[in-house]
Amino acid sequence: MKRIGIALVLLASLVFVGGVQADGTQAPGTWVSSINIQNVGAGEATVLIEFYNATGALVLSFTVTPPIPAGGSRSLYVPTQITGLPDGQFSAVVSSAQPIHAVANQSSTGPTTAGAYNGIQAAEAATTLYFPGAYYNYFGFYSELVIQNTAVATANVKLSFYNDAGALTASPTNTIPGNASKVFALKDLGIPAGRYSVEVVSTNGMSLVGLCNNWTSAKYGEFSDYNAYSGGTTVAYAPSLVNNYYGFVSSLTVQNIDTTTNADIRVTYSNGVTETVTLAPRTSKEYYQPSNPNLPSGNVNGIFSAKIESTNGKKIVVLVNQEDKTKGSLASYNAPSEASTSINCPVTMKAFYQWFSAVTVQNVGSVATNITITFATGQSQTAYNVPANGTYNFVQLASAGSPLPDGSSVSAVVTAAQPIVAIVNENSDSRYLTTPGDYLCAYTAIAQ
Repeated sequence: MKRIGIALVLLASLVFVGGVQADGTQAPGTWVSSINIQNVGAGEATVLIEFYNATGALVLSFTVTPPIPAGGSRSLYVPTQITGLPDGQFSAVVSSAQPIHAVANQSSTGPTTAGAYNGIQAAEAATTLYFPGAYYNYFGFYSELVIQNTAVATANVKLSFYNDAGALTASPTNTIPGNASKVFALKDLGIPAGRYSVEVVSTNGMSLVGLCNNWTSAKYGEFSDYNAYSGGTTVAYAPSLVNNYYGFVSSLTVQNIDTTTNADIRVTYSNGVTETVTLAPRTSKEYYQPSNPNLPSGNVNGIFSAKIESTNGKKIVVLVNQEDKTKGSLASYNAPSEASTSINCPVTMKAFYQWFSAVTVQNVGSVATNITITFATGQSQTAYNVPANGTYNFVQLASAGSPLPDGSSVSAVVTAAQPIVAIVNENSDSRYLTTPGDYLCAYTAIAQ
Protein backbone atom coordinates (compact mmCIF):
# COMPACT_ATOMS: atom_id res chain seq x y z
CA MET A 1 0.00 0.00 0.00
CA LYS A 2 1.28 3.47 -0.86
CA ARG A 3 0.88 5.83 2.10
CA ILE A 4 0.37 9.56 2.11
CA GLY A 5 0.76 11.25 5.48
CA ILE A 6 -1.44 14.31 5.83
CA ALA A 7 -0.09 16.59 8.53
CA LEU A 8 -3.32 18.33 8.81
CA VAL A 9 -6.05 19.57 10.86
CA LEU A 10 -8.75 17.17 9.63
CA LEU A 11 -11.79 18.45 11.39
CA ALA A 12 -15.16 16.80 11.44
CA SER A 13 -17.75 19.46 12.42
CA LEU A 14 -17.25 21.31 15.73
CA VAL A 15 -13.72 21.54 17.09
CA PHE A 16 -12.13 24.55 18.84
CA VAL A 17 -14.04 27.81 18.64
CA GLY A 18 -11.17 30.30 18.56
CA GLY A 19 -9.85 28.94 21.83
CA VAL A 20 -6.79 27.14 23.12
CA GLN A 21 -6.71 23.43 23.83
CA ALA A 22 -3.73 21.11 24.28
CA ASP A 23 -2.50 19.77 20.93
CA GLY A 24 -5.25 21.67 19.08
CA THR A 25 -5.20 24.42 16.49
CA GLN A 26 -5.24 27.98 17.75
CA ALA A 27 -6.30 29.40 14.39
CA PRO A 28 -9.57 31.25 15.08
CA GLY A 29 -12.82 29.63 14.01
CA THR A 30 -14.88 26.46 13.99
CA TRP A 31 -13.24 24.18 11.45
CA VAL A 32 -14.30 21.51 8.94
CA SER A 33 -12.28 19.76 6.23
CA SER A 34 -12.45 17.89 2.96
CA ILE A 35 -9.98 15.41 1.47
CA ASN A 36 -9.52 15.36 -2.33
CA ILE A 37 -7.83 12.26 -3.76
CA GLN A 38 -6.49 11.80 -7.31
CA ASN A 39 -5.73 8.33 -8.70
CA VAL A 40 -2.78 8.65 -11.08
CA GLY A 41 -2.35 4.88 -11.46
CA ALA A 42 -3.27 2.48 -14.26
CA GLY A 43 -5.93 0.62 -12.25
CA GLU A 44 -8.76 1.51 -9.92
CA ALA A 45 -7.68 2.58 -6.44
CA THR A 46 -9.10 1.17 -3.22
CA VAL A 47 -8.25 3.89 -0.72
CA LEU A 48 -8.03 3.55 3.07
CA ILE A 49 -7.93 6.61 5.35
CA GLU A 50 -6.76 6.10 8.94
CA PHE A 51 -7.44 8.85 11.49
CA TYR A 52 -5.31 9.28 14.63
CA ASN A 53 -5.97 11.51 17.63
CA ALA A 54 -3.50 13.60 19.64
CA THR A 55 -2.34 10.57 21.65
CA GLY A 56 -1.61 8.55 18.52
CA ALA A 57 -4.61 6.24 19.00
CA LEU A 58 -6.33 4.99 15.84
CA VAL A 59 -9.82 6.53 15.91
CA LEU A 60 -11.22 5.31 12.59
CA SER A 61 -10.24 3.27 9.54
CA PHE A 62 -12.36 4.45 6.61
CA THR A 63 -12.47 2.77 3.19
CA VAL A 64 -13.40 5.07 0.31
CA THR A 65 -16.20 3.47 -1.67
CA PRO A 66 -16.62 2.87 -4.48
CA PRO A 67 -12.97 2.58 -5.58
CA ILE A 68 -11.57 5.54 -7.54
CA PRO A 69 -11.16 4.69 -11.25
CA ALA A 70 -7.83 5.07 -13.03
CA GLY A 71 -7.30 8.74 -13.82
CA GLY A 72 -10.25 9.68 -11.61
CA SER A 73 -10.69 11.54 -8.35
CA ARG A 74 -12.90 11.74 -5.29
CA SER A 75 -13.72 14.63 -2.94
CA LEU A 76 -14.83 13.69 0.57
CA TYR A 77 -16.42 16.26 2.89
CA VAL A 78 -15.31 15.04 6.30
CA PRO A 79 -18.33 15.98 8.47
CA THR A 80 -20.89 14.15 6.29
CA GLN A 81 -18.99 11.63 4.17
CA ILE A 82 -16.51 10.16 6.65
CA THR A 83 -19.03 8.24 8.71
CA GLY A 84 -18.09 7.20 12.23
CA LEU A 85 -15.53 9.94 12.86
CA PRO A 86 -16.23 11.99 16.01
CA ASP A 87 -15.80 15.75 16.23
CA GLY A 88 -12.17 16.70 16.80
CA GLN A 89 -8.77 17.30 15.26
CA PHE A 90 -6.87 14.40 13.73
CA SER A 91 -3.83 13.41 11.74
CA ALA A 92 -4.47 11.01 8.88
CA VAL A 93 -2.77 8.46 6.66
CA VAL A 94 -4.20 7.81 3.18
CA SER A 95 -3.19 4.46 1.61
CA SER A 96 -3.69 2.72 -1.73
CA ALA A 97 -2.02 0.08 -3.87
CA GLN A 98 -2.24 2.59 -6.74
CA PRO A 99 -0.20 5.81 -6.83
CA ILE A 100 -2.35 8.66 -5.51
CA HIS A 101 -2.14 12.35 -4.66
CA ALA A 102 -4.21 14.28 -2.16
CA VAL A 103 -5.13 17.85 -1.27
CA ALA A 104 -6.81 18.83 1.99
CA ASN A 105 -9.17 21.80 2.10
CA GLN A 106 -10.26 23.30 5.40
CA SER A 107 -12.66 26.10 6.21
CA SER A 108 -13.92 27.85 9.31
CA THR A 109 -16.83 29.93 10.50
CA GLY A 110 -16.49 32.71 13.05
CA PRO A 111 -14.38 34.02 11.27
CA THR A 112 -15.07 32.79 7.74
CA THR A 113 -11.70 31.63 6.41
CA ALA A 114 -10.26 28.78 4.33
CA GLY A 115 -7.00 27.06 3.39
CA ALA A 116 -5.60 24.22 1.29
CA TYR A 117 -2.42 22.16 1.23
CA ASN A 118 -0.95 19.04 -0.32
CA GLY A 119 -0.98 15.59 1.22
CA ILE A 120 2.62 14.52 1.76
CA GLN A 121 4.04 11.38 0.17
CA ALA A 122 5.56 8.93 2.65
CA ALA A 123 8.91 9.23 0.87
CA GLU A 124 8.93 12.95 1.69
CA ALA A 125 8.82 12.38 5.46
CA ALA A 126 12.15 13.29 7.05
CA THR A 127 13.92 13.85 10.35
CA THR A 128 14.41 17.55 9.51
CA LEU A 129 11.72 19.99 8.28
CA TYR A 130 12.04 23.59 7.12
CA PHE A 131 9.59 26.51 7.20
CA PRO A 132 10.70 29.64 5.28
CA GLY A 133 8.17 31.94 6.96
CA ALA A 134 6.53 31.79 10.38
CA TYR A 135 5.10 34.82 12.17
CA TYR A 136 4.43 36.11 15.64
CA ASN A 137 2.59 39.42 15.54
CA TYR A 138 4.42 40.28 12.31
CA PHE A 139 2.30 43.11 10.84
CA GLY A 140 -0.57 41.41 12.67
CA PHE A 141 0.17 37.89 11.33
CA TYR A 142 0.45 34.81 13.55
CA SER A 143 1.54 31.24 12.83
CA GLU A 144 1.45 27.74 14.25
CA LEU A 145 3.41 24.68 13.12
CA VAL A 146 1.52 21.38 12.92
CA ILE A 147 4.01 18.49 13.07
CA GLN A 148 2.97 14.88 12.42
CA ASN A 149 5.07 11.94 13.61
CA THR A 150 4.85 9.29 10.88
CA ALA A 151 6.58 6.65 13.02
CA VAL A 152 5.03 4.33 15.60
CA ALA A 153 7.47 5.35 18.37
CA THR A 154 7.41 8.73 20.11
CA ALA A 155 9.40 11.48 18.38
CA ASN A 156 11.60 13.89 20.32
CA VAL A 157 11.58 17.20 18.44
CA LYS A 158 13.55 20.44 18.59
CA LEU A 159 12.25 23.62 16.96
CA SER A 160 14.86 26.28 16.09
CA PHE A 161 13.72 29.82 15.20
CA TYR A 162 16.08 32.15 13.31
CA ASN A 163 15.49 35.87 12.82
CA ASP A 164 16.50 37.99 9.81
CA ALA A 165 19.98 38.52 11.23
CA GLY A 166 20.55 34.77 11.45
CA ALA A 167 20.40 34.71 15.23
CA LEU A 168 18.89 31.68 16.95
CA THR A 169 16.01 33.20 18.90
CA ALA A 170 14.51 30.10 20.52
CA SER A 171 14.93 26.31 20.41
CA PRO A 172 12.15 24.64 22.42
CA THR A 173 11.90 20.85 22.63
CA ASN A 174 8.88 18.57 22.92
CA THR A 175 7.60 15.08 22.16
CA ILE A 176 5.00 13.82 19.69
CA PRO A 177 3.38 10.38 20.17
CA GLY A 178 3.64 7.87 17.33
CA ASN A 179 1.14 8.51 14.47
CA ALA A 180 -0.02 11.71 16.16
CA SER A 181 0.36 15.39 15.35
CA LYS A 182 1.04 18.33 17.66
CA VAL A 183 0.46 22.05 17.26
CA PHE A 184 3.19 24.56 18.17
CA ALA A 185 1.80 28.11 18.22
CA LEU A 186 4.55 30.71 18.07
CA LYS A 187 2.86 32.86 20.69
CA ASP A 188 3.34 30.04 23.24
CA LEU A 189 7.06 29.58 22.60
CA GLY A 190 8.46 32.66 24.31
CA ILE A 191 9.88 34.36 21.23
CA PRO A 192 9.75 38.09 20.38
CA ALA A 193 7.40 39.47 17.75
CA GLY A 194 8.76 39.08 14.23
CA ARG A 195 9.21 36.89 11.15
CA TYR A 196 11.24 33.68 11.43
CA SER A 197 12.67 30.85 9.41
CA VAL A 198 12.32 27.56 11.28
CA GLU A 199 14.13 24.23 11.40
CA VAL A 200 12.38 21.28 13.09
CA VAL A 201 14.51 18.24 13.92
CA SER A 202 13.53 14.82 15.24
CA THR A 203 16.46 14.25 17.56
CA ASN A 204 15.79 10.52 17.94
CA GLY A 205 15.38 9.71 14.24
CA MET A 206 11.58 9.54 13.82
CA SER A 207 10.35 10.79 10.44
CA LEU A 208 8.13 13.89 10.41
CA VAL A 209 5.85 15.82 8.08
CA GLY A 210 4.23 19.16 8.76
CA LEU A 211 2.49 22.34 7.75
CA CYS A 212 2.31 25.96 8.84
CA ASN A 213 -0.99 27.74 9.51
CA ASN A 214 -0.98 31.55 9.25
CA TRP A 215 -3.70 34.03 10.17
CA THR A 216 -4.50 37.63 10.96
CA SER A 217 -7.56 39.41 12.32
CA ALA A 218 -7.39 41.99 9.49
CA LYS A 219 -10.63 42.69 7.63
CA TYR A 220 -12.97 39.74 8.27
CA GLY A 221 -10.14 37.41 9.31
CA GLU A 222 -7.55 35.88 6.97
CA PHE A 223 -5.99 32.39 6.91
CA SER A 224 -3.49 30.40 4.84
CA ASP A 225 -1.34 27.31 5.15
CA TYR A 226 1.58 25.64 3.40
CA ASN A 227 3.60 22.42 3.66
CA ALA A 228 6.88 22.02 5.49
CA TYR A 229 9.88 21.25 3.30
CA SER A 230 11.86 18.07 3.93
CA GLY A 231 14.68 18.99 1.57
CA GLY A 232 15.97 21.82 -0.56
CA THR A 233 16.79 22.71 -4.15
CA THR A 234 19.00 25.10 -6.07
CA VAL A 235 16.19 26.25 -8.42
CA ALA A 236 12.55 26.99 -7.65
CA TYR A 237 9.72 28.73 -9.49
CA ALA A 238 6.91 31.08 -8.51
CA PRO A 239 4.16 30.68 -11.15
CA SER A 240 1.89 33.34 -9.67
CA LEU A 241 3.17 36.63 -8.26
CA VAL A 242 0.93 39.69 -8.13
CA ASN A 243 1.40 43.45 -7.76
CA ASN A 244 -1.81 45.42 -7.27
CA TYR A 245 -3.56 42.95 -9.57
CA TYR A 246 -7.28 43.47 -8.90
CA GLY A 247 -6.29 44.30 -5.33
CA PHE A 248 -3.88 41.34 -4.93
CA VAL A 249 -0.26 41.61 -3.80
CA SER A 250 2.33 38.92 -3.05
CA SER A 251 5.55 38.24 -1.20
CA LEU A 252 8.24 35.67 -1.94
CA THR A 253 10.35 34.27 0.92
CA VAL A 254 13.62 32.38 0.31
CA GLN A 255 15.31 30.35 3.07
CA ASN A 256 18.91 29.12 3.01
CA ILE A 257 18.75 25.68 4.67
CA ASP A 258 22.50 25.12 4.63
CA THR A 259 23.83 24.94 8.20
CA THR A 260 27.32 26.37 7.62
CA THR A 261 27.59 28.34 4.37
CA ASN A 262 26.01 31.47 2.89
CA ALA A 263 23.71 31.08 -0.12
CA ASP A 264 23.91 33.53 -3.04
CA ILE A 265 20.33 34.09 -4.21
CA ARG A 266 19.10 35.47 -7.53
CA VAL A 267 15.42 36.10 -8.25
CA THR A 268 14.65 36.61 -11.95
CA TYR A 269 11.16 37.92 -12.71
CA SER A 270 9.44 37.15 -15.99
CA ASN A 271 9.92 40.76 -17.16
CA GLY A 272 13.71 40.34 -16.80
CA VAL A 273 14.15 42.27 -13.53
CA THR A 274 16.51 40.58 -11.06
CA GLU A 275 17.12 40.87 -7.32
CA THR A 276 20.10 39.36 -5.49
CA VAL A 277 21.00 38.76 -1.87
CA THR A 278 23.43 36.68 0.19
CA LEU A 279 21.70 34.70 2.94
CA ALA A 280 23.41 33.46 6.08
CA PRO A 281 22.87 29.79 7.04
CA ARG A 282 19.28 28.95 8.05
CA THR A 283 18.02 32.49 7.46
CA SER A 284 15.42 33.81 5.03
CA LYS A 285 14.69 36.91 2.95
CA GLU A 286 11.21 38.22 2.16
CA TYR A 287 10.66 39.96 -1.18
CA TYR A 288 7.45 42.03 -1.17
CA GLN A 289 6.58 42.63 -4.82
CA PRO A 290 4.90 46.09 -4.41
CA SER A 291 8.18 47.36 -2.87
CA ASN A 292 10.03 46.87 -6.17
CA PRO A 293 9.24 49.80 -8.53
CA ASN A 294 10.69 47.88 -11.49
CA LEU A 295 7.99 45.21 -11.41
CA PRO A 296 4.80 45.48 -13.49
CA SER A 297 1.65 46.55 -11.68
CA GLY A 298 -2.08 46.84 -12.25
CA ASN A 299 -5.00 44.79 -13.50
CA VAL A 300 -3.38 44.03 -16.88
CA ASN A 301 0.33 43.51 -16.23
CA GLY A 302 0.38 42.97 -12.47
CA ILE A 303 0.47 39.16 -12.60
CA PHE A 304 3.81 37.53 -13.45
CA SER A 305 6.21 34.73 -12.48
CA ALA A 306 9.78 34.29 -11.24
CA LYS A 307 12.70 31.88 -11.16
CA ILE A 308 14.62 31.65 -7.89
CA GLU A 309 18.19 30.30 -7.92
CA SER A 310 20.96 29.58 -5.48
CA THR A 311 23.87 30.49 -7.71
CA ASN A 312 26.55 28.92 -5.50
CA GLY A 313 24.83 25.55 -5.15
CA LYS A 314 23.49 25.88 -1.59
CA LYS A 315 20.05 24.41 -0.93
CA ILE A 316 17.06 26.72 -0.57
CA VAL A 317 13.30 26.51 -0.05
CA VAL A 318 10.78 29.11 -1.21
CA LEU A 319 7.35 30.26 0.01
CA VAL A 320 4.85 32.56 -1.74
CA ASN A 321 2.09 34.46 0.08
CA GLN A 322 -0.78 36.10 -1.82
CA GLU A 323 -3.11 38.66 -0.26
CA ASP A 324 -6.07 40.75 -1.36
CA LYS A 325 -5.84 43.65 1.06
CA THR A 326 -9.12 45.15 -0.14
CA LYS A 327 -11.31 42.07 0.37
CA GLY A 328 -9.19 40.46 3.10
CA SER A 329 -8.05 37.23 1.40
CA LEU A 330 -4.85 35.27 2.08
CA ALA A 331 -3.26 32.19 0.51
CA SER A 332 0.17 30.56 0.59
CA TYR A 333 1.87 28.03 -1.65
CA ASN A 334 5.14 26.11 -1.79
CA ALA A 335 7.12 27.33 -4.79
CA PRO A 336 7.63 24.20 -6.95
CA SER A 337 11.12 23.06 -7.80
CA GLU A 338 10.36 19.99 -9.94
CA ALA A 339 9.30 20.86 -13.49
CA SER A 340 7.75 18.29 -15.81
CA THR A 341 5.84 18.03 -19.08
CA SER A 342 2.91 16.56 -17.10
CA ILE A 343 1.52 18.08 -13.87
CA ASN A 344 -1.23 16.70 -11.60
CA CYS A 345 -3.93 18.80 -9.91
CA PRO A 346 -5.86 16.64 -7.37
CA VAL A 347 -8.85 19.02 -7.27
CA THR A 348 -10.29 21.71 -9.54
CA MET A 349 -13.76 23.18 -9.18
CA LYS A 350 -16.37 24.99 -11.23
CA ALA A 351 -19.51 26.30 -9.49
CA PHE A 352 -19.02 23.61 -6.82
CA TYR A 353 -21.05 24.89 -3.88
CA GLN A 354 -20.17 28.35 -5.27
CA TRP A 355 -16.43 27.58 -5.37
CA PHE A 356 -14.21 27.82 -8.45
CA SER A 357 -10.50 27.25 -9.11
CA ALA A 358 -7.77 28.72 -11.29
CA VAL A 359 -4.73 26.75 -12.47
CA THR A 360 -1.76 29.04 -13.15
CA VAL A 361 0.88 27.32 -15.31
CA GLN A 362 4.41 28.61 -15.90
CA ASN A 363 6.44 27.57 -18.94
CA VAL A 364 9.93 27.10 -17.51
CA GLY A 365 11.33 25.76 -20.80
CA SER A 366 13.47 27.55 -23.37
CA VAL A 367 10.88 28.09 -26.12
CA ALA A 368 7.17 28.82 -26.45
CA THR A 369 4.80 25.89 -25.97
CA ASN A 370 1.13 24.92 -26.07
CA ILE A 371 -0.30 24.01 -22.67
CA THR A 372 -3.35 21.74 -22.28
CA ILE A 373 -5.41 21.04 -19.18
CA THR A 374 -7.43 17.81 -19.25
CA PHE A 375 -10.00 17.16 -16.55
CA ALA A 376 -10.83 13.71 -15.14
CA THR A 377 -14.31 14.01 -16.67
CA GLY A 378 -12.83 14.29 -20.18
CA GLN A 379 -13.08 18.00 -20.99
CA SER A 380 -9.93 19.87 -22.03
CA GLN A 381 -8.70 23.37 -22.82
CA THR A 382 -5.51 24.55 -24.56
CA ALA A 383 -3.48 27.74 -24.35
CA TYR A 384 -1.35 28.26 -27.44
CA ASN A 385 2.21 29.58 -27.75
CA VAL A 386 2.81 30.43 -24.11
CA PRO A 387 6.28 32.05 -24.20
CA ALA A 388 9.31 30.83 -22.29
CA ASN A 389 9.04 32.15 -18.70
CA GLY A 390 5.43 33.10 -19.42
CA THR A 391 2.28 31.93 -17.64
CA TYR A 392 -1.29 31.06 -18.50
CA ASN A 393 -4.19 31.04 -16.06
CA PHE A 394 -6.89 28.41 -16.70
CA VAL A 395 -9.87 29.78 -14.75
CA GLN A 396 -12.74 27.39 -14.07
CA LEU A 397 -15.52 29.90 -14.72
CA ALA A 398 -18.04 30.01 -17.57
CA SER A 399 -17.04 33.62 -18.23
CA ALA A 400 -13.43 32.46 -18.73
CA GLY A 401 -14.40 29.72 -21.19
CA SER A 402 -14.02 26.74 -18.87
CA PRO A 403 -15.39 23.56 -20.52
CA LEU A 404 -16.26 21.98 -17.15
CA PRO A 405 -19.96 21.59 -16.32
CA ASP A 406 -21.27 23.50 -13.31
CA GLY A 407 -21.04 21.56 -10.05
CA SER A 408 -17.68 19.97 -10.93
CA SER A 409 -15.06 18.99 -8.37
CA VAL A 410 -12.54 16.88 -10.29
CA SER A 411 -8.82 16.32 -10.75
CA ALA A 412 -6.91 17.49 -13.79
CA VAL A 413 -3.64 16.88 -15.63
CA VAL A 414 -1.74 19.72 -17.31
CA THR A 415 0.60 18.81 -20.19
CA ALA A 416 3.03 20.60 -22.50
CA ALA A 417 5.99 19.86 -24.77
CA GLN A 418 8.20 22.07 -22.57
CA PRO A 419 8.74 21.63 -18.79
CA ILE A 420 6.08 23.40 -16.74
CA VAL A 421 5.12 24.06 -13.12
CA ALA A 422 1.74 25.11 -11.75
CA ILE A 423 -0.21 26.20 -8.70
CA VAL A 424 -3.96 26.04 -8.09
CA ASN A 425 -6.01 28.77 -6.44
CA GLU A 426 -9.53 28.21 -5.09
CA ASN A 427 -11.99 30.99 -4.31
CA SER A 428 -15.66 31.92 -3.96
CA ASP A 429 -16.68 35.39 -5.03
CA SER A 430 -20.34 34.38 -4.70
CA ARG A 431 -20.03 33.45 -1.03
CA TYR A 432 -18.10 36.65 -0.34
CA LEU A 433 -21.06 38.73 -1.55
CA THR A 434 -23.38 37.27 1.10
CA THR A 435 -20.90 36.36 3.87
CA PRO A 436 -17.69 38.40 3.56
CA GLY A 437 -14.58 36.48 4.58
CA ASP A 438 -11.37 34.89 3.32
CA TYR A 439 -12.23 32.25 0.72
CA LEU A 440 -8.87 32.24 -1.05
CA CYS A 441 -6.84 28.99 -1.01
CA ALA A 442 -3.77 27.74 -2.89
CA TYR A 443 -1.84 24.51 -3.34
CA THR A 444 1.06 23.37 -5.54
CA ALA A 445 0.38 21.12 -8.52
CA ILE A 446 2.44 17.92 -8.54
CA ALA A 447 4.95 16.90 -11.23
CA GLN A 448 4.19 13.54 -12.87
